[in-house]
Amino acid sequence: MKNKKHVVGIDLGGTKVEACLLDQDRNLLARERLPSRAEKGLDHVLDTICRLVDKVVLDRTIEAVGIGTPGTYLPDDDRLYGSPHTPVYEEPGFISRLRDRLSVPLSVENDANCLAIAEFFASCKGKYSYVMAVILGTGVGFGLILDDKLYRGSRGAGGEIGHTTIAFDGRPCECGRRGCVESYLSGPSLSRRFFELSGRHKDVESLYDLYRDGDEPAEQLFDESCRIMAEVFASVINALDMEAVILGGGVSNLPIWYEKVPPLMERSLFGIPRPEVPLIKARLGDSAGVFGAAYLALRSLGLMDF
Repeated sequence: MKNKKHVVGIDLGGTKVEACLLDQDRNLLARERLPSRAEKGLDHVLDTICRLVDKVVLDRTIEAVGIGTPGTYLPDDDRLYGSPHTPVYEEPGFISRLRDRLSVPLSVENDANCLAIAEFFASCKGKYSYVMAVILGTGVGFGLILDDKLYRGSRGAGGEIGHTTIAFDGRPCECGRRGCVESYLSGPSLSRRFFELSGRHKDVESLYDLYRDGDEPAEQLFDESCRIMAEVFASVINALDMEAVILGGGVSNLPIWYEKVPPLMERSLFGIPRPEVPLIKARLGDSAGVFGAAYLALRSLGLMDF
């Protein structure tokens, strides 16, 4: 087809920014990423985003852009809320400044919702209509697909299960509260808990290697974490009658979640008999968010529905 429409998706993370170019049939034409360097300030982040867009677009004309961001954007305030790991993104006017520099329609959505959109179309559409997608990484984010539609809530902040409390007097969370899911299951939280148990500082991949080698504190850490994850997921399944769970983000790559969590989760399901609720590894890897952001742009043109 001649004169296909093109869109750009942007995934704005705490440590990197990624952009992709898709045509109207969802074919990937280009993808690039750069460090976000948010510590250098908002002007630097804006310059990085625009540089990435230029790199993927080249000489093509684009019709729209979508961006996935930490936190939730409120248009009336022109501000992102709920980005404790990168507070510079919460500066008022960030999105309107980006919109002015792009000069095409810009759609904004939480990054976990972008993951949910992309992975729903990659592995669930036509099979599951009620899907929970979870980002396990520096933080813990959730996106919900209910009856084949993205659930946003009344103001766009629906699905913030990562900051629901599982222990009212529990571990401190970077959001300023205590006992959040994120304070137990994020990568930094797993490392902090291991230090409490062992006095050793290790990253998540090293923790899993220790677990496989029979290290007792690592075994205790993953035993606790699998039980917590299973209870959290089962609670959402019980509340919203979900059919499937997708795991994405860097911490989701550990095989132990897929081995240990499903049987623990099944024990905590309540009420009606259910088919097995699968725990699905994100098919698109760490690029799911950027595809979901591009899908926002396609939806704004009437080319997708979710």
